[in-house]
Amino acid sequence: MSQSKSIQVSSRPAIADTIQLRNIQLHLPTAPDPWHRPGKPQPCSASVRLWYASSAGAAEADDVAQTIDYGKLFRSIVKELGGFDQPDTSPVVRTLGDFIIGTDGTTLQDRLRGQADEDIRLVAAMIAMCCLRSLDETAEACSNATSSPGVRGDYGEFEIQLRLPKAILRASGGLVYTGSLALGTTQAKEGDVPDGRLVLLHEKFEIQGIQCYCILGINPWERAEKQAVDVSLVFKGHGLQTWGSRVVETYQELVRCVAEDLVQRVESSSFQSVEALAAFVARIVTVEFGNDEVTVLVEKPSALSFVDGSGLEITRSRSFFE
Repeated sequence: MSQSKSIQVSSRPAIADTIQLRNIQLHLPTAPDPWHRPGKPQPCSASVRLWYASSAGAAEADDVAQTIDYGKLFRSIVKELGGFDQPDTSPVVRTLGDFIIGTDGTTLQDRLRGQADEDIRLVAAMIAMCCLRSLDETAEACSNATSSPGVRGDYGEFEIQLRLPKAILRASGGLVYTGSLALGTTQAKEGDVPDGRLVLLHEKFEIQGIQCYCILGINPWERAEKQAVDVSLVFKGHGLQTWGSRVVETYQELVRCVAEDLVQRVESSSFQSVEALAAFVARIVTVEFGNDEVTVLVEKPSALSFVDGSGLEITRSRSFFE
């Protein structure tokens, strides 16, 4: 639900540096399960990028205490997610859900779907909060430094990417979620003390490696045998809007349709071009499942002997087909 508040996002300063943790191997105690079983653990690969101002003081003083400790951040993330399945996490989830907002004031709590473990956006939010705490702690420690400028606590941007390789039975590449957040404030009216928030600016969901077999191509040998075709879907847009919740609610059924119903329809048909097949998939995803827009990648792994995959990517909206 949108709130009538003024929302300000911290602007990037002239000098902003980045730390990153790439492909953290996590064991989520509970996460979206391909068999729809509640409370089941899942493997997850997480990558984190944190923009901050800045490492200049640490470089000048040659002092690691004046910059973000990525080892400490890593341990914080592992500890936070390790307790995700504890029975007393509901108050934490509610607090977190209210602290993270979209640019229109909509809270994460407003958009979460299903049980806590069914919405991967909550895991990303927990990691983002670990980043924010690391930034705040470093900025506070640096505030006592007098010899050189320290890390500032009024600016921070975060990108969290989560890859769940086994979250979807019929998609070999699994589910990938990316959220881009920034430190911001809300203010109900002029003169009020601003409240700190994390603003979720953009989101992206990727479903990778849905496979079907069909007659596809114009060459005589391509018309003689069915070949494997890999289909990947991308949904992206502004953070905490209705489109994201729709993806969370329907992606399992959508993939089932593309991987089974579509396979039946495609395998009984034949296409001259990947363009026709990509448009066919886009129509199902948008018109039949109510998504506003989708990017469809269709690849033929076997089309060229010395190329891993050749194909086409298109972006289509529901209005295109209506």
